[in-house]
Amino acid sequence: MTVDVFEKRLIEALKRVEAHGDVAPGHVHDPMTMLLREKTIQANLVRWDDARDRYVLTGTGRQRLSARSRAPGTVVSLRKRGFMCSGAPYRKPANTNRTED
Repeated sequence: MTVDVFEKRLIEALKRVEAHGDVAPGHVHDPMTMLLREKTIQANLVRWDDARDRYVLTGTGRQRLSARSRAPGTVVSLRKRGFMCSGAPYRKPANTNRTED
């Protein structure tokens, strides 16, 4: 199996986790499904949520899923430094404009 085929199956598995809470229904025990489940857990793409009683995507899993849905070479805009999530503007380091005695 090539890397691209495995990557496609992994992305499909992440989509199923997002929609249904697991790579496959619980009664499915074929080796490929169990391998996909283990790989997603080991790569920190999914985690078990006790409150929901199901697997959920982690931030890494969401990034992997969204990155795969974009076309190759797509330009992704990033936030400017002055507009951080915390709301605090970007500040210059303290050692600028110092005079030496």
